[in-house]
Amino acid sequence: MDSDGLIITTIVGLICIALGYLIGYKKMLFLIAGYNEDTFEGDKEKLAKGTGVVLIISGIVTILFPFFLYWFGNTVGIIYCLIIIIGVIVIIRMKSKQ
Repeated sequence: MDSDGLIITTIVGLICIALGYLIGYKKMLFLIAGYNEDTFEGDKEKLAKGTGVVLIISGIVTILFPFFLYWFGNTVGIIYCLIIIIGVIVIIRMKSKQ
C-alpha cells in the first residue's frame, strides 16, 4: 500500500468530516458553494443537516478508500465514484427545493 496515497486520502477525508461537522451541526451554511442566504427559500435546517451528513459519510469513505482498494481491487473505485455522485445529487436536490 502506498503511504503517500494513504496520507493524502486521510487528510482529505478529515477535511470533509470537519466541513460536514461545521455545516451540519454548527450551521455554517456559508461554507456551501453557491449558497446565498438572501436568495435561498428552502429549509435551512434540512439543507445543513443533509449536507453535513453527506460530507461526513464522504470523508469516512475517502479515508477507507485505500484499504478497500487494496483488499478488493479496482472495482471499489467505481463504487466510490457512485457514492460521491449520489451524495452530490442529494445535496443539489436539497439545495434546489424551494
